[in-house]
Amino acid sequence: MLKRIRDPIHGLITFNLDDEVDRAAWELIDTPEFQRLRRVKQLGVSEFTYPGATHTRLAHSIGVFHIARQLMEVAERYVPGDKRKPHRVRAALLAALLHDLGHGPFSHAFENAEKIRLPKEKYRDHEHWTAELICRRDGNIRRILKERFGGDGSVAEDIAAMLRGDEQDLYSSVVSSSFDADRLDYLRRDRLMTGSGAGAIDFDWLLDNLRVVEVTTISGEDTEETGDTIQAFAFEEKAMQAAENFILARFHLYSQVYLHKATRGIEQMLSAFLLAFSEEAAKGSKAHLAVPRDHPLRAYYSKATPDLKSYFALDDAVVWSALEISAVKGDGPIRDFAERICSRKILKGVAIDMVNPQPTDIARRKFLDQTMKNDIGKTVFEDRAPLSIYKDPSKESVKPHKKVYVRRDGGKIVDITSLSKPIAALFQEQEILRYYFLNDTDRKKVLSISGESYAAA
Repeated sequence: MLKRIRDPIHGLITFNLDDEVDRAAWELIDTPEFQRLRRVKQLGVSEFTYPGATHTRLAHSIGVFHIARQLMEVAERYVPGDKRKPHRVRAALLAALLHDLGHGPFSHAFENAEKIRLPKEKYRDHEHWTAELICRRDGNIRRILKERFGGDGSVAEDIAAMLRGDEQDLYSSVVSSSFDADRLDYLRRDRLMTGSGAGAIDFDWLLDNLRVVEVTTISGEDTEETGDTIQAFAFEEKAMQAAENFILARFHLYSQVYLHKATRGIEQMLSAFLLAFSEEAAKGSKAHLAVPRDHPLRAYYSKATPDLKSYFALDDAVVWSALEISAVKGDGPIRDFAERICSRKILKGVAIDMVNPQPTDIARRKFLDQTMKNDIGKTVFEDRAPLSIYKDPSKESVKPHKKVYVRRDGGKIVDITSLSKPIAALFQEQEILRYYFLNDTDRKKVLSISGESYAAA
């Protein structure tokens, strides 16, 4: 018996209920834990910049599962029968489906606020919440895994270990590597839904030229080869340019979509709103908030230590309701930030070139550090983001599955950097640094450091 889901990227995604993994996946999709992802957008606030970017983590997760099955078909074709590991195949496929289960509302903006709000010992990232949702004994995920595979639902631990990367092998690389199911879905999905011309990949040609090879592992932090080998995916040399475009596509989407200046400005405001809201909610019954006491966001922030129950109650709709109520009935910074977000009054920023800094960049940063350091986080918001897409395996230890391999016509397996100058050029670590200003007069002060007029800026 087949079940079907129509998808704008992959067309018809089918689930064969006679297959134990497909059947489990179909049942997992219908759990409250997975359905919550319907209310968490894949790209957070990117719809403020790209109105079409309203797709959800639920759609993305189903797409990742679909691609993981395609990668496993390649593995099955090239891995000898005596070296196959059915339990690892099962764990990888279900990990692909469930990998985003623990994402919070507006994912990255929410998590950035949590990093600031909570002491290190209390902070929990989305990977932690994902593992907890999968493994908890009273949850629907573990119950279904127990019903399908027995063993008291111990498959849940296998999936969590796969997502943590406890064991690095061919199967874990399907879930997390430089060429994994996650990237193969979000690159195409995000490109389509944002309408961006950047980030195109030749998926069919990549998959048609994908092979399984044996590569030598590296010891510890050293760059010396151990002599041991591990199975990994590699591309035939005729697909080298397609593999090159795959890596460059990620670079272009990060620089043009994920790190877009308007999107990052909205994220800064949303994080500031969440921090102001959480500070007030922490006062408990004495908190002066426009939302009712039983509002899920207020309930979550009223706890000194986050717990799974209150975290699970959060999604984008919950935060939007808090924003809309606060924009009308709130007070102080909470109202100001909420009103700005709801009416799309984007903070204007000043970018500092960190790759090729000019005298103007140096002067402006010095002025900010000396004159406005006490305003950072209050009326001036610093936005730092690394832009590192591919590491140099000749200069640092890189795990085998973090490399993209090409099998040359003579059979030799090499890292793509030895063949591609554009990819080799990505070795240099880049950092984006911007400052966003609540008061535009402060922004003008910074711009005036170089003598530029506001109109020219």
